[in-house]
Amino acid sequence: MKYARFMLIALVAFALVSSCSKISGQMTPEDFLKIQSEVFSTDLTPESTEAIVKKYNYTLKQYEDFSQKVESDPDLKAKIGEIKLKNLQGGSK
Repeated sequence: MKYARFMLIALVAFALVSSCSKISGQMTPEDFLKIQSEVFSTDLTPESTEAIVKKYNYTLKQYEDFSQKVESDPDLKAKIGEIKLKNLQGGSK
């Protein structure tokens, strides 16, 4: 009985810890576009870019890597373009 109670408490604690933390592993195209639009409205210095990227719980390296990935991957570049177009069409209504 004590073992089952301990396992239940451990499971609940793990669930609470894992559900409350944001995993900032992989950047999404939507987050990339949000960050990119904010970066373009600044002075484009690495310090400004890093501050914006940190606001979205990513690192400057993750942003730069994703930016390189967008440039080298035609499918991802097309997806970014589709999202931009959708945002433009949604904003003009």
